[in-house]
Amino acid sequence: MTTRELTRFALGGLWRQKVRTALTLVGVTVGTCALAFSLALGFGLHAFIEKEFQGRDEFWRVTVLAGEPSAEEKDAPPEKVAVRGAMSDERRTRLREALVERYFATRPRQAAVALTPEKLAAIAALPGVREVRTYRVAAGRLAVESAARPATVDVTAGALAELEPRLLAGTLPAPDAREVVVSELALYDLGLRDDADLAAAVGLPVRLEVGGVRNTQPVALALALTGRVPSENLTAAQQVVLEKLAAALPGKLDLLDLTPAERAEVRRLLEAKADPDDESPSASGAVASDTYRVCGVVRVMTKEDRKKAGPLARWELTQGDVFLPPGAGDELLSRLPWSRGGEVYSADVRVHPGGNLQATVDAIEAMGYRTFSGAKWFAAAKREVTLIAAGLNLFAMIALFVAGIGITNTLVTSVVERTKEIGILRAVGATRAQVQGMFLAEGAFIGLLGSVLGLALARGLSVPADTWVHGVLKKQVEEDQLLSSTVFAFPWWLWVGSVAFAALVTTAAAYYPARRAARIHPIEALRYG
Repeated sequence: MTTRELTRFALGGLWRQKVRTALTLVGVTVGTCALAFSLALGFGLHAFIEKEFQGRDEFWRVTVLAGEPSAEEKDAPPEKVAVRGAMSDERRTRLREALVERYFATRPRQAAVALTPEKLAAIAALPGVREVRTYRVAAGRLAVESAARPATVDVTAGALAELEPRLLAGTLPAPDAREVVVSELALYDLGLRDDADLAAAVGLPVRLEVGGVRNTQPVALALALTGRVPSENLTAAQQVVLEKLAAALPGKLDLLDLTPAERAEVRRLLEAKADPDDESPSASGAVASDTYRVCGVVRVMTKEDRKKAGPLARWELTQGDVFLPPGAGDELLSRLPWSRGGEVYSADVRVHPGGNLQATVDAIEAMGYRTFSGAKWFAAAKREVTLIAAGLNLFAMIALFVAGIGITNTLVTSVVERTKEIGILRAVGATRAQVQGMFLAEGAFIGLLGSVLGLALARGLSVPADTWVHGVLKKQVEEDQLLSSTVFAFPWWLWVGSVAFAALVTTAAAYYPARRAARIHPIEALRYG
């Protein structure tokens, strides 16, 4: 018998059992649809995650923080961490570790490992690193001639490009310009409160002073006189008066109604000097000041603004009041004794888009510094999507295998019903292989037709599903704009692979009834029925 004749017999057998064949075909269609739909969703979500993360500039940023000081067991005095008594080695190890932790918990906290210029240069030299930004901060006072008193401000020096969206008036300064950007809150504290004052402030000369401490003699004297720390409310004239009082008071103690012992204590208090080895801002009265020109005014950030900016937003820029470009800022702050070494305690590392972000993070952490980036979130999101997709694919394959069982049942029944027909085929010259191939062809045909219909159904269902998923995602991301247009992906190999897999499953399901049909003896088949 020819292949054409066998194919006609196979299709004829399926056609004669139209209802049974149709139900089996529905099972294959649903199984293939579920498999293709879950695969497309899984691959689409992976592409969605990658585009949403890697397509945003903030993903390629790494915040580097000062490293934790090391406190190793060998640094603890042996007598403080010695474990005495008869006990197992396991318990001795636990107790020793606890004693070491308790010892260091009671010691003065060591300074964090700062980012030195050499370490910053090493980070900048890492493969894939595009730029390293650092910021220096200090508390200060801002004064203008028209204001009754200066404003207490937080000063930030560094790259200011991220301030541009917040500009209300003016422009950002050049890197080496002797200009500053001030916040609307600082102007408000200076008495410039009308909307018209914002534009008028551009070009205004201001006096900026950084450093100083609350426990300097003038402020300490004010605290003694008023019972509160008034540094935020002192006018320039009041500060001058307090400085004169602090300088003249030691020579006027004899005029006060004090005992000799009390005079000695007050004189000792007024003549006390700061520790020369302590260069912290809280122990030094050093002050650096200079005059600058206001070139821009920025709006203050609300809680909602900071929420939109995200966790990687630089706090120095979101919470500052006065902003200096790198050149002018370094020149001013380097006059302070605690800021001369060029060390910083955080840095903003920018990686080239498309680079190996995780490798950069690992290299920085290997230097002993802490990092904060989107790399861990990205890995966690991909891991969750992979697990979800794997679960969906498992259920889809189960559905397809159930459809395969239906094919087996259909063809086994068909073999029983067509036993006489099989006998006639064998009698007219059909071989066992041809009979077996005929039934395998029936299973393959159902698989091919069902997989094509299932793929078409999956593609059609993905359109409303995509619209619904996008609506849910937009509600979750609030004002952020989604970069992806779909969460489903139907690459060409998914079409080919799904059809091939479905045909393979259905053909395999047809193997048992085909083999059974091929083993039927022609004489016994002709006697059947």
